[in-house]
Amino acid sequence: MNFIFLFCLRFCLLLSLWQFAANAAPNSIDIKTDDTKINLAKHIQWIVAEDYIQLSGVQNLTGWQENTIVEPLLEHQNLWGRITLNFADEINQPYFLSIGNPALDLVDIYFLDDKNRILSSSLMGAKRNLSQRPFNHRLFITPIDTHQQSITIFLKIKDQGPLVFSIHASKQSYILQEEQILLAAIGCISGGLALLACYFLISYIIVRSPIRFWFALSSASFVLLFLNTSGILSQITGITAYITQTSLVLIGILILTSSKVAFSLLQGVPPIWRYVFYCIGSSMFAVAVVVPHSEQISFTLGLCISAILLIAILAIFYHKADNKFVNIVSLLGLIFIVFSGFSQIALFFSHIALAQNQSLLFASLIMFGIILMAIAIEAHEKMLNNGHSVKQQLTTSNLQHFYNLFQNSAEGLYTSTLDGQLVSINPAMSSLFGYDNDKQMLEEINNASQFYADPQDRDLLLGEIHQNGKVMGKEIKGLKKDGSEFWFSISGQIKEEQDQRYVFGSIFDITERKQSVISLEHMASHDPLTGVYNRREFEKLLSAALKKAPQAHHDLALLYMDLDQFKLINDTCGHKAGDLLISQLSHKIDQVVTGKGILARLGGDEFAVLLEDANAQMAYLLANRILNVVAEFRFIWENSIFTLGISIGQVSWQPDITTPEQLLSMADSACYMAKERGRNQIHTYSQEDKGLRKYESELFWLNKINQAIEHNQFELFYQHYLALNKANSGHHYEILLRLKEPDGQLVAPGVFLPSAERFNLTAKIDRWVIENYFNWLSNNPQHMTALAKVNINLNGHSLVDKELKLYVLNAFEKYQIPHNKVCFEITESMAILKMDEALEFINTFNKLGCKFALDDFGSGFSSYGYLKRLPVNQLKIDGSFVKNILIEPIDMAMVNSIKDVAKAMDMETTAEFVESVDVMVQLGKMGIDYAQGYGVAKPCSLAKFTAL
Repeated sequence: MNFIFLFCLRFCLLLSLWQFAANAAPNSIDIKTDDTKINLAKHIQWIVAEDYIQLSGVQNLTGWQENTIVEPLLEHQNLWGRITLNFADEINQPYFLSIGNPALDLVDIYFLDDKNRILSSSLMGAKRNLSQRPFNHRLFITPIDTHQQSITIFLKIKDQGPLVFSIHASKQSYILQEEQILLAAIGCISGGLALLACYFLISYIIVRSPIRFWFALSSASFVLLFLNTSGILSQITGITAYITQTSLVLIGILILTSSKVAFSLLQGVPPIWRYVFYCIGSSMFAVAVVVPHSEQISFTLGLCISAILLIAILAIFYHKADNKFVNIVSLLGLIFIVFSGFSQIALFFSHIALAQNQSLLFASLIMFGIILMAIAIEAHEKMLNNGHSVKQQLTTSNLQHFYNLFQNSAEGLYTSTLDGQLVSINPAMSSLFGYDNDKQMLEEINNASQFYADPQDRDLLLGEIHQNGKVMGKEIKGLKKDGSEFWFSISGQIKEEQDQRYVFGSIFDITERKQSVISLEHMASHDPLTGVYNRREFEKLLSAALKKAPQAHHDLALLYMDLDQFKLINDTCGHKAGDLLISQLSHKIDQVVTGKGILARLGGDEFAVLLEDANAQMAYLLANRILNVVAEFRFIWENSIFTLGISIGQVSWQPDITTPEQLLSMADSACYMAKERGRNQIHTYSQEDKGLRKYESELFWLNKINQAIEHNQFELFYQHYLALNKANSGHHYEILLRLKEPDGQLVAPGVFLPSAERFNLTAKIDRWVIENYFNWLSNNPQHMTALAKVNINLNGHSLVDKELKLYVLNAFEKYQIPHNKVCFEITESMAILKMDEALEFINTFNKLGCKFALDDFGSGFSSYGYLKRLPVNQLKIDGSFVKNILIEPIDMAMVNSIKDVAKAMDMETTAEFVESVDVMVQLGKMGIDYAQGYGVAKPCSLAKFTAL
């Protein structure tokens, strides 16, 4: 009896020890040399533990189970897994552990040796910073120490959603090969759909078809959803905490845009169903924000099923029966998309973790479905265009009845659209304008404005028709096929036919009657509005006077006049009022000039007076009389009274002036100075006038700059930076610009940039610099690899040019330049003046990784006050404080002050104009980061780059 009792006791003890060993020892798997990828999920033991239990406590827990735990965890729970890997001695290649769900909140991995000592750990997860991962990868990948004979892995996973993920151990060579294939496939899928989205977006801009716009957005949304669920989007942006929420938002956008596409393909869908879809799509946004994480998938699945079923039902009742091809292709596309999407969801709810190649297969099926939808849309658009063509043909046929009634009219009759496109004319019309027949005229006339000698006359005519309903017998100067001018009388009105508005007009020739008032010769040489000489005739008279003056020793004087405030009246009261003002005022001026000189109208509000002989000596007195006449003139328009001024430039002929252009240019410059000095005054041209010389110099450099941009006459230079408190790592320099003269001389930017700023050419120059430097970098990849930082100057005036930002963004992409290697320099004074534009530009490129430096710091007003608003990374201390730092205590104090502020704001400092080693040493002692100047290196051509 005692023997039986002892036997049972020993059996129970052995059974307990066996059970304890089963709970205490993790599963073990042998890794052989030829094992490239091992699925660890089916070998791992799992257990759910409370938050407060750490690794040491988990090792002593009992109750480990073989089956994967897939139920959502509670907030205070973690999922732990364990497995032991035994490596063969001949394994000489690293292995990596990968977990295939990028949306898991927290993933902690611990590696223990055979004595349960922690060898290493990796703390990862979507809720943690991407930089904490061992590798910047979309999945959770960490290396396995294969130098140990045996290694135990403990996994700690925390997530509120269903715990569906794959776990593999893979060789380095295999994982690299697999990654290349996967990235290529992802690139093909996303790139193909992105191209499809771009094509439909561009075609929408051209043809303005709404279905193309919504399909483009739908395709783009799927691309982003695909990249987000694959982990690519979070890897690119560095933001991993919102993968699930981002996916839900993108699904909502996908539902909204896809419903728009579906409604465009269907016919007669009641508005109520549109609002239902809008509610479903909008609900996805609420699910992403409000619904608990563990329930989001259920809500999402329900909303998606509702949307798809509703689309299917609507397609049954509202499809276009006459377009079977579109219906069949779109149905096939929908089947592929729905099958792929719901297959992935079904596998997910079955707790089956898809491998990445399987996910790509399903994504490819969805891509094929989207392509089928694109084909259906193209076929749908083609059908609509055919219908529009038939409708247009019917419209033209109906209009033909109207034309036939007037085919034999003696008057010229025509019909045009409001924008000027000719629809029809009769034979009398083509004959009137010198064409052989109406067909020839319709082919050669692109717009009805070609009827008029002044195309603006048509705008005035239409304005009068809109105001009065019609025009009767308006006299306008016309232009025949051979270029000759004639006068015609036109009557017209606007009528609407089949939802289209047309201009119906009749024209007959009145040239003979008009010639009794003004001869054709007078029309050719005089301004039609004012009756004074026009510019062409005036230049002829001026040229003849210049040829005669040296021979007869005659005096010549030229007055160049520009009305002040004319544009205000023209913009306020309209062109009709402006024309009337010019007509009345020119008559007043002509009364002063008649008998003394020749008056001409050179442009809109510009006049000139040519004086010869004795009258030339009285030019200043005549200019004063004109000044007084204009000052006394009162223009009345619609019960308003306006006064004007006039700026007059006076120039006397000198023997070295041989062309009308020279004299007119000098007079124009003098007129410009009269305006600059307060307007409504006279300024006499003098070569000693510094203001005039500056203006003419700016005009000279304006031409030079335009030629340099057009013919690539700029040259890029560089000047090295020297790190004062650390070793230089890679090239660091500033890009400079020089203008090449035809004789090979180089012009510094300080000479021509003021002209560029005055005439708004700085943005063009900055584009040239960025385009040519980025191109040079792209063609010198070894240099780009060795490049640590390049500073590129941007003119403050360029920041106002909104297209510059887009141009620079495109240049980075076009030449594949790393953003973190570029630092843009903005002058402090211009950054303050253009604060809003500077902030917008800086914020845009800061997000991409570019740096910004504030140039000439300390030279502006309230430098420190504005510094807090500008998110710059570097201060370049103005050279005026640096060059005398060893002899001027105030300069040294200023540099110290700037350095202290910069360090407090975590900014680097660069000293300009460093011209000696002594200054460089002193700056280094003070804590300045970089030095630039002749003491470091002189500027050199970028084509002959030499490392520092």
